[in-house]
Amino acid sequence: MTMDQANNADKADNTENRCISAATESHILILSIDNPPNNTLPARFFRELHHWFQQAEGPDVQAVVITGQGRSFSKGADLAELNGASPMLEETAVLQANRVFDLIARFPKPVVAAINGACFGGGLELALACHLRVCSEKALLGLPEVSIGLIPGLGGISRLASVIGRAKALEMILLGDMIPAARALDLNLVSRIFPRKDFMIQVLNFVRIVLSAPPAAVSAVIELFRNIDDPDSERFARACAEAFCRLARGRVTTS
Repeated sequence: MTMDQANNADKADNTENRCISAATESHILILSIDNPPNNTLPARFFRELHHWFQQAEGPDVQAVVITGQGRSFSKGADLAELNGASPMLEETAVLQANRVFDLIARFPKPVVAAINGACFGGGLELALACHLRVCSEKALLGLPEVSIGLIPGLGGISRLASVIGRAKALEMILLGDMIPAARALDLNLVSRIFPRKDFMIQVLNFVRIVLSAPPAAVSAVIELFRNIDDPDSERFARACAEAFCRLARGRVTTS
């Protein structure tokens, strides 16, 4: 997808204020949450996000980076919108958001959350749905829903437990802890910390390194990691062997 195509697609729905601005650079689609002042996530955000991941399925996009405009990544769901909705609409909105996050988790190309600042609630659940998470040195991460009588409802409970372990995830959620960047790195909640200055330059350099490997191998690793918790260890081992042989045959064919 070229920059012009991205900009044209971004204008597809002019009936609502857009929550996402998009650009491409070196085959990397950059999606910036753009809903000031806190980059909250109303229902239309998830429709836009779904649209952009459909666009990213094309051959011109090799990876997706999700970040936030301004000083926040996202401070979570638009609670005012949810509070004003009927129970049926509220449930529909939450289910739609879960489906979009599942789409991201299953996406065959690398998806990187570039956490540039505050990342709370649904914002962190979005980051957890991504394959990789990096953050700026000023980032702050947390799932504070319990403190206001809610729970993480967009897959954050299971994904956080998978990333940092059940005990630490339970503690983090029950206490509503706000985790600074260095602690997030210690917990493996993020894999790298970049300076706030030139943050996106560092992020894109990191993604380019990921993309320097053959795309088929990158996609195979992403798919295998998605199934790494398969309780059937023999089935997972067979999937690894099949992927290895498939890639090996491809190397012979192209050599």
